[in-house]
Amino acid sequence: MDLISDVVILGAGASGLAAAASLSRAGLRVTVLEARERWGGRVATVHDPVTEVPLELGAEFVHGEPESLRKLARKARLSIRACNDTHALSWKGRFRDGEESFRFLDALASAKPPDRPVAELLRERAKVEHWAPLQVAMGRAYVEGFYAANPDTASTLAIARMETAAEELGGIRPSRVMQGYDRVLRELARPLMERPGTVFLNAVAEEVRWASGEVRVRVRTRQGVALGQVRAKQAVVTLPLGVLRARPPEPGAVRFVPRLPAKERAWGLLEMGSLVKVLLRFRTAFWSEREDTRRFGFFHGPSLPVPTWWTSSPRESRHLVGWAGGPSAEALSGLREEVVLASAVESLARIFRLPRQALHELLEAWHVQDWQREPFTRGGYAVIPVGAADAMQEIAAPVDGTLFFAGEATNTDGEEGTVHGAIATGERAAREVLARTRARK
Repeated sequence: MDLISDVVILGAGASGLAAAASLSRAGLRVTVLEARERWGGRVATVHDPVTEVPLELGAEFVHGEPESLRKLARKARLSIRACNDTHALSWKGRFRDGEESFRFLDALASAKPPDRPVAELLRERAKVEHWAPLQVAMGRAYVEGFYAANPDTASTLAIARMETAAEELGGIRPSRVMQGYDRVLRELARPLMERPGTVFLNAVAEEVRWASGEVRVRVRTRQGVALGQVRAKQAVVTLPLGVLRARPPEPGAVRFVPRLPAKERAWGLLEMGSLVKVLLRFRTAFWSEREDTRRFGFFHGPSLPVPTWWTSSPRESRHLVGWAGGPSAEALSGLREEVVLASAVESLARIFRLPRQALHELLEAWHVQDWQREPFTRGGYAVIPVGAADAMQEIAAPVDGTLFFAGEATNTDGEEGTVHGAIATGERAAREVLARTRARK
């Protein structure tokens, strides 16, 4: 693989595919390098071999009404339907309706300078407004789960910005791509895959050697076999924050020559939020057979090892999905699959007040997705600690009209951590490349 291209793109996730599609339509020769055996990045859909239900190992929900994503879905003739957004809560042995426990959302969305940790804001509001301990626990659990962040270090201003952005897009009520999330990105990938020599899978970028107007990327396979290099005038780097923060010789790490000290400082200020998902298929959908649980789509146990669960609503299925983010995910990450599964069953047993043995008897299939173990991702999505909000702008900034950066960690509009936010950054990077290309003519 010794190729010459106009633009080389590192990563075939949502942002990389969006950038490649835009640049290709504009007539540029594009080479996309993807380390995995598939495109999609953190959008990873598998179809249950028994029920054919699409199961999402990574991104699962469409939040609000993001036009770019919904436009792709319409073009691909996909159906996006709202989920059952009714929440139940298990707390100190009691099962109840959880809607009243989300009052903390107003406090998060209205945070004002100076920046401080979310935990500090929650303690302050709890004292002033006489919140019950459950309210504080749910606030912390929400930040850990929804943002994959540690409330003791997460930026209130960053989360307020994201909450505001979500409201402007129609709120955080989740919807689901009924045919599978990967079908949305397939609309971007399809024309690229139809052009031989455009997208290379199992192609790990290990070194980016650059000068103004020239990039040389050294490539190998995951097995360590050298593939040669790709030469281009410009590069779009869409690697996840966890990969950018990795240092050679760590698996997946990329070396930039010369180095990028300002960007290294910036991505060193951010964190890659931890994320573990547990997907379970049962012999029966027992939660829909019980009077007290059938109306809920989400189940929360803020003190449990796997604190958040949801159904496949609006699709009827025998699956439950467990979600742990931030500190909860860190506690599970790296453990043997059977240990994580035991923690998941224990969590469900306490939420539904069932014996663990009964749940094990009902359990038919399972999958544990530990995103920290993925060397080409290294976590869930970007997290902004206190005082680090400007770091995203630094990461997103082009370098000498030659290196351009995209990916959810470069979204400065409050849409980081989302698929539509990643797509937007890929399209933005493509516009930057095209503007530079025209300026050179």
